[in-house]
Amino acid sequence: MGEVNDVLMDYLRDNTRFADLFNGALFGGESVIRAEELFEGSEVSVEGLSREEARKAAVEGLLREEEAARPEDGGSGEDSGRSGDNSGGRGKDFGRSGKGSGRNGKGAGKTILRIRDIKKWMRSGCELRILAAENQDQVDYAFPWRGMNYDGLQYEEQIRRLRRENRREGRLGSSAERMCGLRREDRLVPVFTLCLYHGEEPWDGPRSLKDMMDFGRERERWEKLFSDYRIHLVCLNEMKDFGCFKSPLKDLFGLVPYRKDKQGLKKYLEGNAVYHSLDEETARAASVLMGMKNFEKNKKKYQEGEGYDMCTALRELVEDGRLEGLEQGLERGRSEGLEQGRSEGLEQGRSEGLEQGRSEGEKIGMQRCYLRAIAMYMTPEDARAVAGISEKEAREALRLREQGKI
Repeated sequence: MGEVNDVLMDYLRDNTRFADLFNGALFGGESVIRAEELFEGSEVSVEGLSREEARKAAVEGLLREEEAARPEDGGSGEDSGRSGDNSGGRGKDFGRSGKGSGRNGKGAGKTILRIRDIKKWMRSGCELRILAAENQDQVDYAFPWRGMNYDGLQYEEQIRRLRRENRREGRLGSSAERMCGLRREDRLVPVFTLCLYHGEEPWDGPRSLKDMMDFGRERERWEKLFSDYRIHLVCLNEMKDFGCFKSPLKDLFGLVPYRKDKQGLKKYLEGNAVYHSLDEETARAASVLMGMKNFEKNKKKYQEGEGYDMCTALRELVEDGRLEGLEQGLERGRSEGLEQGRSEGLEQGRSEGLEQGRSEGEKIGMQRCYLRAIAMYMTPEDARAVAGISEKEAREALRLREQGKI
């Protein structure tokens, strides 16, 4: 599902949609964050690379949103190995070996490139905040640690910058300030990270750092002393109401519960006229999210003025799935019926049994096809026509199903 991650990341880079994601997920739809307050947060700050090397890596497409810093005061590079990221294709750590640049030349000099999916600066008057979003299509059992690590690296970079500025400008007065490089009044810009999980499986991973801990037998005694780190996790497959979103995110996310429920999708589209005219970016994101492989190739077919009729496109997806299911069901039913009939026929006698088995096998196969068609919400008349059986044979199929014989 890497393509879904990439498309969603590009879709959410838009400031209006990014603000709506945070407002809907964290503030219940209240307009706390405004699009005009957001600024792209891309920056190159990579451990173990010179600025020129990092710039070149970014130009070559190796980096997208980097969240790491090169040690200023030395230190061993031995602590900066790979982090074992399991992020479904995003937020990877790339280890690069080289000569150690730590104090006394120690360390393996590994480079860590931590790539954030999306990062924005929020400026409201004189106040600054950093907002970051991570897309997940798979459960990450280390995400609380990974999110804390991302945020911690951002704070580390801020501290380094403050130290450089304070020393360069001669702002440090007391011995305590000179020792740590920070003034008593220095403050950091807070970082808020949101994890958007759009996978199909339930999120059964940890939701805070505490969930990753083994406190042992005296859990209550030690747990209350533990400094937890909670993640802001948004699981689209757990949400029932998407009214907290005000932008086209509402329309895009509203399709998520129906990725495996094609009949439910059909009913949902009938009551939502908005899908008759989605903007191109939302339509494209919806097509990838719903697994419409031919949308880009056929999108002119669905274009209605400046929008795209996704109702037609998605109904075709439902119809394709229904016909494919019927075809597979018919083939499987006939095959299983024939096999069962042959087995029974062989037991009664090769010549007579084979003939009878073929006949009964074909009948059972068609009856199973009828039952599958009924299960797919076809009318009894249409199901009998597809399976090629009579009304009497259809009643017999229902009776055999109740008896567990078919």
